[in-house]
Amino acid sequence: MKSVWQARLAAVILVTSGNTCVAAAQSSASEGAVDAPTMTKPIVGTIRPAATGWVPIVVVDVDKFPWDTQPRYHAKSKTFFTGPNAGLLVYAVWPPTWDTRMPPPVTPPHFHYYHEWGYTLKGDSVLPEPVSPYQKNGMLYRKREGGWLSRPAFSLHGGSWETGGVRAQFPYHLLIFEEGDGSLVTVGPKGDHIKPDFPGQTPDPYMPDWKAVKNFTRPWLVDSQSDLEWEDDPQIPGRFVKWLSDDMADGFRAQLVKIPPGWRPPAGSSKTYFANANRLRFMVSGDMRVWNFKNPQDTGQAINARENTFIYQPPRSLWGYGTGEVTKEGAVWLEVTYAKGLSVGGGPIEEPIAAEH
Repeated sequence: MKSVWQARLAAVILVTSGNTCVAAAQSSASEGAVDAPTMTKPIVGTIRPAATGWVPIVVVDVDKFPWDTQPRYHAKSKTFFTGPNAGLLVYAVWPPTWDTRMPPPVTPPHFHYYHEWGYTLKGDSVLPEPVSPYQKNGMLYRKREGGWLSRPAFSLHGGSWETGGVRAQFPYHLLIFEEGDGSLVTVGPKGDHIKPDFPGQTPDPYMPDWKAVKNFTRPWLVDSQSDLEWEDDPQIPGRFVKWLSDDMADGFRAQLVKIPPGWRPPAGSSKTYFANANRLRFMVSGDMRVWNFKNPQDTGQAINARENTFIYQPPRSLWGYGTGEVTKEGAVWLEVTYAKGLSVGGGPIEEPIAAEH
Protein backbone atom coordinates (compact mmCIF):
# COMPACT_ATOMS: atom_id res chain seq x y z
CA MET A 1 0.00 0.00 0.00
CA LYS A 2 1.32 3.41 -0.83
CA SER A 3 2.38 5.65 2.02
CA VAL A 4 0.70 9.02 2.47
CA TRP A 5 3.81 10.69 1.10
CA GLN A 6 3.93 8.46 -1.99
CA ALA A 7 0.26 8.99 -2.67
CA ARG A 8 0.54 12.76 -2.48
CA LEU A 9 3.81 12.85 -4.38
CA ALA A 10 1.90 11.32 -7.27
CA ALA A 11 0.18 14.69 -7.62
CA VAL A 12 3.58 16.35 -8.00
CA ILE A 13 5.47 14.00 -10.32
CA LEU A 14 2.59 12.38 -12.22
CA VAL A 15 -0.80 13.82 -12.98
CA THR A 16 -3.46 11.31 -13.99
CA SER A 17 -6.38 12.43 -16.13
CA GLY A 18 -8.45 9.42 -17.16
CA ASN A 19 -5.84 7.06 -18.57
CA THR A 20 -3.34 9.82 -19.39
CA CYS A 21 -0.29 10.53 -17.25
CA VAL A 22 1.71 13.71 -17.75
CA ALA A 23 5.19 13.40 -16.27
CA ALA A 24 7.27 16.28 -15.01
CA ALA A 25 9.74 17.19 -17.75
CA GLN A 26 13.45 17.03 -17.07
CA SER A 27 15.15 20.40 -17.31
CA SER A 28 18.72 20.72 -18.53
CA ALA A 29 19.08 24.23 -17.14
CA SER A 30 19.00 23.73 -13.39
CA GLU A 31 21.28 20.99 -12.08
CA GLY A 32 18.93 18.02 -12.13
CA ALA A 33 15.78 20.00 -11.41
CA VAL A 34 12.54 18.96 -13.07
CA ASP A 35 9.79 21.18 -14.38
CA ALA A 36 6.44 21.18 -12.62
CA PRO A 37 3.97 18.67 -14.07
CA THR A 38 1.15 19.86 -16.26
CA MET A 39 -1.95 19.77 -14.07
CA THR A 40 -5.55 19.94 -15.22
CA LYS A 41 -7.46 19.86 -11.93
CA PRO A 42 -7.21 22.21 -8.93
CA ILE A 43 -5.11 21.30 -5.92
CA VAL A 44 -7.23 20.72 -2.83
CA GLY A 45 -5.78 22.35 0.28
CA THR A 46 -5.44 20.79 3.72
CA ILE A 47 -7.72 21.86 6.57
CA ARG A 48 -7.11 19.06 9.09
CA PRO A 49 -3.46 17.95 8.92
CA ALA A 50 -2.24 14.55 10.06
CA ALA A 51 -0.43 14.41 13.40
CA THR A 52 2.55 12.47 12.01
CA GLY A 53 4.28 11.70 8.73
CA TRP A 54 5.34 13.96 5.88
CA VAL A 55 3.59 15.25 2.78
CA PRO A 56 5.09 16.90 -0.31
CA ILE A 57 4.80 20.47 -1.46
CA VAL A 58 2.87 20.87 -4.71
CA VAL A 59 4.07 23.02 -7.61
CA VAL A 60 1.76 24.19 -10.41
CA ASP A 61 2.75 25.92 -13.64
CA VAL A 62 -0.28 28.21 -13.86
CA ASP A 63 0.57 29.22 -17.43
CA LYS A 64 -0.04 25.60 -18.48
CA PHE A 65 -3.13 25.14 -16.31
CA PRO A 66 -6.36 25.17 -18.38
CA TRP A 67 -8.78 28.08 -18.41
CA ASP A 68 -12.03 27.54 -16.52
CA THR A 69 -14.84 26.27 -18.73
CA GLN A 70 -17.18 28.36 -16.58
CA PRO A 71 -15.24 31.64 -16.14
CA ARG A 72 -15.29 33.67 -12.93
CA TYR A 73 -15.91 37.42 -12.53
CA HIS A 74 -16.92 37.97 -16.20
CA ALA A 75 -13.26 37.41 -17.07
CA LYS A 76 -10.96 34.66 -18.30
CA SER A 77 -10.03 32.65 -15.22
CA LYS A 78 -8.05 29.68 -13.92
CA THR A 79 -9.13 28.15 -10.60
CA PHE A 80 -6.04 26.13 -9.72
CA PHE A 81 -6.42 25.75 -5.93
CA THR A 82 -9.43 25.19 -3.68
CA GLY A 83 -10.28 24.32 -0.13
CA PRO A 84 -11.98 20.96 0.52
CA ASN A 85 -15.32 22.64 1.25
CA ALA A 86 -14.89 26.34 0.41
CA GLY A 87 -12.17 28.65 -0.81
CA LEU A 88 -11.05 29.43 -4.37
CA LEU A 89 -7.67 30.72 -5.59
CA VAL A 90 -8.11 32.18 -9.06
CA TYR A 91 -5.88 33.71 -11.72
CA ALA A 92 -8.16 36.08 -13.63
CA VAL A 93 -7.58 38.30 -16.68
CA TRP A 94 -9.85 41.15 -17.79
CA PRO A 95 -9.40 42.78 -21.22
CA PRO A 96 -8.94 46.54 -21.55
CA THR A 97 -11.89 48.72 -22.49
CA TRP A 98 -12.46 48.83 -26.24
CA ASP A 99 -14.56 51.99 -26.40
CA THR A 100 -14.78 55.44 -24.81
CA ARG A 101 -18.08 55.00 -23.00
CA MET A 102 -18.24 55.11 -19.21
CA PRO A 103 -19.66 52.11 -17.32
CA PRO A 104 -23.45 52.37 -16.90
CA PRO A 105 -24.68 53.76 -13.55
CA VAL A 106 -26.81 52.30 -10.75
CA THR A 107 -25.09 48.91 -10.50
CA PRO A 108 -25.37 48.16 -6.75
CA PRO A 109 -22.37 47.44 -4.50
CA HIS A 110 -22.09 44.14 -2.66
CA PHE A 111 -20.29 42.42 0.23
CA HIS A 112 -19.29 38.91 1.26
CA TYR A 113 -19.75 36.93 4.45
CA TYR A 114 -16.08 35.89 4.25
CA HIS A 115 -12.58 37.38 3.91
CA GLU A 116 -10.85 37.64 0.54
CA TRP A 117 -7.49 38.91 -0.68
CA GLY A 118 -6.06 39.89 -4.05
CA TYR A 119 -2.74 40.87 -5.65
CA THR A 120 -2.47 42.70 -8.98
CA LEU A 121 0.07 41.00 -11.23
CA LYS A 122 -0.30 43.32 -14.25
CA GLY A 123 -2.41 46.21 -15.44
CA ASP A 124 -4.95 48.17 -13.45
CA SER A 125 -8.53 48.15 -12.22
CA VAL A 126 -10.82 50.76 -10.69
CA LEU A 127 -12.44 49.63 -7.44
CA PRO A 128 -15.52 51.47 -6.15
CA GLU A 129 -15.24 51.47 -2.34
CA PRO A 130 -18.42 52.85 -0.72
CA VAL A 131 -18.66 53.11 3.06
CA SER A 132 -22.47 53.07 3.19
CA PRO A 133 -25.08 50.97 1.37
CA TYR A 134 -26.90 54.24 0.67
CA GLN A 135 -23.88 55.96 -0.93
CA LYS A 136 -24.27 56.93 -4.58
CA ASN A 137 -20.63 57.69 -5.47
CA GLY A 138 -18.16 55.58 -3.50
CA MET A 139 -14.43 56.27 -3.37
CA LEU A 140 -12.73 55.14 -6.57
CA TYR A 141 -9.41 53.37 -5.96
CA ARG A 142 -7.11 52.56 -8.88
CA LYS A 143 -5.38 49.26 -8.11
CA ARG A 144 -2.21 48.89 -10.16
CA GLU A 145 0.51 46.28 -10.64
CA GLY A 146 1.80 45.38 -7.19
CA GLY A 147 -1.49 46.37 -5.56
CA TRP A 148 -2.49 44.36 -2.48
CA LEU A 149 -6.00 44.02 -1.08
CA SER A 150 -7.15 42.31 2.11
CA ARG A 151 -10.92 42.58 2.35
CA PRO A 152 -12.70 41.48 5.54
CA ALA A 153 -16.23 40.14 5.64
CA PHE A 154 -18.97 42.80 5.34
CA SER A 155 -16.77 45.17 3.29
CA LEU A 156 -18.83 47.00 0.65
CA HIS A 157 -17.33 47.21 -2.83
CA GLY A 158 -18.21 47.27 -6.49
CA GLY A 159 -21.16 49.04 -8.00
CA SER A 160 -20.91 52.20 -10.08
CA TRP A 161 -21.10 55.96 -9.80
CA GLU A 162 -24.34 57.73 -10.60
CA THR A 163 -22.34 60.71 -11.89
CA GLY A 164 -18.96 60.43 -13.56
CA GLY A 165 -16.47 57.67 -12.90
CA VAL A 166 -13.01 56.41 -13.84
CA ARG A 167 -12.00 53.74 -16.35
CA ALA A 168 -9.36 51.03 -16.20
CA GLN A 169 -6.56 51.60 -18.73
CA PHE A 170 -4.82 48.25 -19.38
CA PRO A 171 -5.52 44.51 -19.32
CA TYR A 172 -5.89 43.46 -15.68
CA HIS A 173 -4.22 40.31 -14.33
CA LEU A 174 -5.34 39.46 -10.80
CA LEU A 175 -4.55 36.74 -8.28
CA ILE A 176 -7.54 36.46 -5.92
CA PHE A 177 -8.44 34.11 -3.08
CA GLU A 178 -11.99 33.95 -1.76
CA GLU A 179 -12.18 32.10 1.55
CA GLY A 180 -15.88 31.35 1.12
CA ASP A 181 -18.24 29.84 -1.42
CA GLY A 182 -18.09 32.61 -4.03
CA SER A 183 -21.42 34.11 -2.99
CA LEU A 184 -22.15 37.81 -2.52
CA VAL A 185 -24.92 39.98 -1.12
CA THR A 186 -26.07 42.96 -3.18
CA VAL A 187 -27.57 45.97 -1.39
CA GLY A 188 -30.38 48.29 -2.38
CA PRO A 189 -34.07 47.80 -3.21
CA LYS A 190 -33.36 44.57 -5.11
CA GLY A 191 -30.71 43.25 -2.73
CA ASP A 192 -30.14 39.49 -2.84
CA HIS A 193 -27.72 36.74 -1.80
CA ILE A 194 -26.43 35.09 -4.98
CA LYS A 195 -23.61 33.06 -6.54
CA PRO A 196 -23.17 34.99 -9.80
CA ASP A 197 -20.51 32.68 -11.25
CA PHE A 198 -22.42 29.50 -10.46
CA PRO A 199 -25.85 29.73 -12.16
CA GLY A 200 -28.52 27.59 -10.58
CA GLN A 201 -26.79 27.40 -7.19
CA THR A 202 -28.29 29.04 -4.11
CA PRO A 203 -26.02 29.97 -1.18
CA ASP A 204 -26.46 27.77 1.88
CA PRO A 205 -27.35 29.31 4.23
CA TYR A 206 -29.30 31.84 2.20
CA MET A 207 -29.01 35.25 3.94
CA PRO A 208 -30.10 38.10 1.65
CA ASP A 209 -31.05 40.63 4.35
CA TRP A 210 -28.32 43.26 3.97
CA LYS A 211 -30.17 45.56 6.36
CA ALA A 212 -29.45 43.09 9.18
CA VAL A 213 -25.73 43.96 9.01
CA LYS A 214 -24.78 45.97 12.13
CA ASN A 215 -21.55 47.42 10.78
CA PHE A 216 -19.81 47.48 7.41
CA THR A 217 -16.02 47.10 7.40
CA ARG A 218 -13.20 48.64 5.37
CA PRO A 219 -10.50 46.90 3.30
CA TRP A 220 -6.73 47.19 3.60
CA LEU A 221 -5.36 48.55 0.30
CA VAL A 222 -1.62 48.90 -0.39
CA ASP A 223 0.30 49.95 -3.49
CA SER A 224 3.43 47.91 -2.83
CA GLN A 225 5.42 49.86 -5.44
CA SER A 226 4.84 53.35 -4.04
CA ASP A 227 3.77 52.71 -0.42
CA LEU A 228 6.40 50.20 0.69
CA GLU A 229 10.17 49.70 0.42
CA TRP A 230 12.17 46.48 0.55
CA GLU A 231 13.76 45.65 3.89
CA ASP A 232 15.98 42.87 5.19
CA ASP A 233 14.14 39.65 6.03
CA PRO A 234 14.38 39.30 9.83
CA GLN A 235 14.34 35.50 9.59
CA ILE A 236 16.61 34.63 6.65
CA PRO A 237 19.78 36.64 5.87
CA GLY A 238 20.16 37.75 2.27
CA ARG A 239 16.44 37.87 1.55
CA PHE A 240 14.28 40.98 1.33
CA VAL A 241 10.61 41.45 2.20
CA LYS A 242 7.72 43.87 1.91
CA TRP A 243 5.04 43.47 4.58
CA LEU A 244 1.58 43.55 3.00
CA SER A 245 -0.56 42.25 5.88
CA ASP A 246 0.16 40.80 9.31
CA ASP A 247 -3.04 40.15 11.23
CA MET A 248 -1.69 38.31 14.25
CA ALA A 249 -4.96 37.56 16.04
CA ASP A 250 -6.55 36.36 12.80
CA GLY A 251 -3.53 34.24 11.88
CA PHE A 252 -3.05 35.80 8.44
CA ARG A 253 0.15 37.19 6.94
CA ALA A 254 1.15 38.29 3.44
CA GLN A 255 4.57 39.38 2.20
CA LEU A 256 6.45 39.97 -0.99
CA VAL A 257 9.79 38.16 -0.83
CA LYS A 258 12.84 38.87 -3.01
CA ILE A 259 16.13 37.01 -3.46
CA PRO A 260 19.02 38.28 -5.64
CA PRO A 261 20.66 36.42 -8.55
CA GLY A 262 22.77 33.49 -7.41
CA TRP A 263 21.25 33.45 -3.91
CA ARG A 264 22.09 30.50 -1.69
CA PRO A 265 20.65 29.76 1.75
CA PRO A 266 22.76 30.61 4.81
CA ALA A 267 25.18 27.90 5.91
CA GLY A 268 23.61 25.44 8.30
CA SER A 269 20.04 26.09 7.17
CA SER A 270 17.79 23.23 8.26
CA LYS A 271 14.57 21.86 6.84
CA THR A 272 11.50 23.27 8.56
CA TYR A 273 7.78 22.59 8.60
CA PHE A 274 4.49 23.78 10.08
CA ALA A 275 2.32 21.52 12.20
CA ASN A 276 -0.86 23.42 11.29
CA ALA A 277 -0.12 26.41 9.05
CA ASN A 278 -0.71 26.57 5.30
CA ARG A 279 1.66 28.64 3.15
CA LEU A 280 0.86 29.72 -0.41
CA ARG A 281 3.54 31.13 -2.72
CA PHE A 282 3.05 32.63 -6.18
CA MET A 283 6.02 33.56 -8.35
CA VAL A 284 5.74 37.18 -9.51
CA SER A 285 9.00 37.26 -11.48
CA GLY A 286 12.32 35.49 -11.99
CA ASP A 287 13.25 31.87 -11.38
CA MET A 288 13.72 29.66 -8.34
CA ARG A 289 14.30 26.03 -7.46
CA VAL A 290 12.18 24.47 -4.74
CA TRP A 291 12.81 21.06 -3.22
CA ASN A 292 10.53 18.20 -2.28
CA PHE A 293 11.71 16.01 0.59
CA LYS A 294 10.31 12.60 1.59
CA ASN A 295 11.65 12.98 5.12
CA PRO A 296 14.26 15.04 7.00
CA GLN A 297 17.06 12.71 5.85
CA ASP A 298 16.17 12.92 2.14
CA THR A 299 18.41 14.99 -0.16
CA GLY A 300 15.31 16.03 -2.10
CA GLN A 301 14.15 16.56 -5.66
CA ALA A 302 14.50 20.07 -7.09
CA ILE A 303 11.62 21.55 -9.10
CA ASN A 304 11.88 24.61 -11.33
CA ALA A 305 9.59 27.53 -10.54
CA ARG A 306 9.23 30.54 -12.82
CA GLU A 307 6.89 33.50 -13.20
CA ASN A 308 3.25 32.43 -12.66
CA THR A 309 4.20 29.29 -10.74
CA PHE A 310 2.17 28.41 -7.65
CA ILE A 311 3.85 26.61 -4.74
CA TYR A 312 1.64 25.07 -2.06
CA GLN A 313 3.26 24.19 1.27
CA PRO A 314 0.66 22.30 3.33
CA PRO A 315 1.07 21.43 7.01
CA ARG A 316 3.73 18.77 7.66
CA SER A 317 5.55 19.41 4.38
CA LEU A 318 9.27 20.08 4.58
CA TRP A 319 10.67 23.36 3.30
CA GLY A 320 14.40 23.56 2.72
CA TYR A 321 17.16 23.60 0.14
CA GLY A 322 19.42 21.19 -1.67
CA THR A 323 22.85 21.92 -3.09
CA GLY A 324 23.72 24.82 -5.38
CA GLU A 325 22.12 28.18 -5.98
CA VAL A 326 18.40 28.66 -5.48
CA THR A 327 18.02 31.19 -8.31
CA LYS A 328 19.98 32.27 -11.37
CA GLU A 329 18.15 35.49 -12.30
CA GLY A 330 16.75 36.40 -8.90
CA ALA A 331 13.13 35.97 -7.87
CA VAL A 332 10.16 37.79 -6.36
CA TRP A 333 7.14 35.95 -5.00
CA LEU A 334 3.98 36.58 -3.04
CA GLU A 335 3.84 34.57 0.20
CA VAL A 336 0.58 34.14 2.13
CA THR A 337 0.37 32.19 5.40
CA TYR A 338 -2.69 30.98 7.31
CA ALA A 339 -2.27 29.84 10.92
CA LYS A 340 -4.88 27.10 10.51
CA GLY A 341 -6.89 25.99 7.53
CA LEU A 342 -7.49 28.41 4.68
CA SER A 343 -9.41 31.22 6.36
CA VAL A 344 -8.73 33.96 8.88
CA GLY A 345 -9.41 33.46 12.57
CA GLY A 346 -6.95 30.74 13.51
CA GLY A 347 -4.09 32.86 14.84
CA PRO A 348 -1.45 33.34 15.91
CA ILE A 349 0.81 31.80 13.24
CA GLU A 350 3.27 29.25 14.63
CA GLU A 351 7.02 29.62 14.09
CA PRO A 352 8.56 27.18 11.58
CA ILE A 353 9.67 23.97 13.31
CA ALA A 354 13.15 22.58 12.62
CA ALA A 355 12.91 18.99 11.37
CA GLU A 356 15.07 16.50 13.24
CA HIS A 357 17.48 14.42 11.16
